[in-house]
Amino acid sequence: MLVLVLIGCQPVATVPKPARGGTAVEALVGGANVLNPLFESVDSTRDVDSVIYQGLTTVDAQQNIVGVLARDWTVSQDHLTYTFNIRTGVKWADGQPFSVEDVLFTYHVLQDLEYTQPGAEFWRQVGIAPGGPDQVVFTLRAPSASFPLALRMGIIAKHVFGGMAPAQIAASPFSGVRAFGTGPFKVAAVSQLAINLDRNPYADPQPYLDHLILRTYAATDPQAAIRAVGQGVADLVGGLQPLEVEALQGRTDVSVLDSRLFNVSFVSFNPEGGGKDFFIDPKVRLALAQAIDRQRIVTEVLSGRADPDPSPIPVGAWAYSAAAAALHPYDQLAAAQALEKAGWVVAAGAKVRAKNNLQFKVELVAPDSYPNRQVADAIARQLLEVGVEVHVTAVPGSQLVQKYLLGRNYQMALASFDVGPDPDQYSLWHSGADSGSLNFAYTRGWGLIDSDLENGRAAIDPQARLAAYIDFQMLMADAAPAIFLYSARYDYAVSQRVHGVRMNKVIEPADRFQYVTQWYVNTSG
Repeated sequence: MLVLVLIGCQPVATVPKPARGGTAVEALVGGANVLNPLFESVDSTRDVDSVIYQGLTTVDAQQNIVGVLARDWTVSQDHLTYTFNIRTGVKWADGQPFSVEDVLFTYHVLQDLEYTQPGAEFWRQVGIAPGGPDQVVFTLRAPSASFPLALRMGIIAKHVFGGMAPAQIAASPFSGVRAFGTGPFKVAAVSQLAINLDRNPYADPQPYLDHLILRTYAATDPQAAIRAVGQGVADLVGGLQPLEVEALQGRTDVSVLDSRLFNVSFVSFNPEGGGKDFFIDPKVRLALAQAIDRQRIVTEVLSGRADPDPSPIPVGAWAYSAAAAALHPYDQLAAAQALEKAGWVVAAGAKVRAKNNLQFKVELVAPDSYPNRQVADAIARQLLEVGVEVHVTAVPGSQLVQKYLLGRNYQMALASFDVGPDPDQYSLWHSGADSGSLNFAYTRGWGLIDSDLENGRAAIDPQARLAAYIDFQMLMADAAPAIFLYSARYDYAVSQRVHGVRMNKVIEPADRFQYVTQWYVNTSG
């Protein structure tokens, strides 16, 4: 009892309460171009747009799709018609009322024949029309459970852009130095050094901060952005590499927040063309997948700041299957035995396996950037341990896509994708996907995998979708079309001066601003 009395008499520490006012500065790697969500081409632009504009939907902390400018929505029985109820009482940052007309206008720009951005063809196949009062009706050609996620794209103001062609919209000052939306901030000034944002006085909720400054640093020198936080010139910087995190971890004036990403990195096998002699046999592909120690790569190359992930669905995603991931664990001895059984043997005194006088020597094409080049080298070292010689060819990322991936001009290729919070991977792994797309499906023996991707896309019920995607992962584990390696993490350095910064457990990079209205630098009480 005495202890309870003593505890009860302890002075209560007053917790500082957030107060309105002040400025936070983020060091942004890479300049932003057109500040309009319909014309985003680089990550830094998406970052800036995410605090200016709002979409109909967003993703919450539990990876549910929830409304922002949409109150709610209904889906027809045939899963082809989505009716969205649009929020009322919302205002643009210039004080004009937001309405269903703005939504219709935005999506009709996306359907304009003069609109040539990626994704335009998708929107031209969607019917978009007014419904009842404050309603927009979207009609699809085929069921797509992930469709509400596509409506995260920011809405633009009809009263500003109405009557303009797409090129005029992109060139307008309202897509740059005067950009505003319904989000928490609006553009105050743009220079070569920074994008200055002011609080949107009509935002709901209102941010605590008066100003958010996004100080831009050249993409060729990301270290400059890191130094800016270390020197106190900026308060926040994201996308840190593992070594940069280690450099900051000893400091008391900076903390590092960590989230998982919806990211997959894998080495694709090409069982056709130059890779046919090596990768046509699924037992060989599976052996190579089992020969890779993913944890070793994460530890040695990524300083532990990633998740080993032998699945096409990221480890942090709601449809990830731990059972499928554990189906064929790392086992170098089993891998060697499987290769032997498939006819790839190591002759006395040799280091490299051979079959019918063909040595198992293959090329792995990979991006020439960190950590991709280092991961590719680690894979080459590990595969040599089972008698497979891999020559790494490092190329610029854009060249990897255009010259190698799109035409499947490779034997093995290292690729990384942000696949987003929905598990729909139809475009990557369905054998019927557009031949001109980044697709890694095999043309033969793919029926059940195709079926799972179709069922997962068509089903609206989450449990039915989960069942389809678990089966998809199980089949992919057996088919081994690629060596799935790891899911990356997102590290975000935050100065002790800025409070209230938080992220969901799994994000896409621009989502670090999802709770920016809760950031504060001033306190009261």
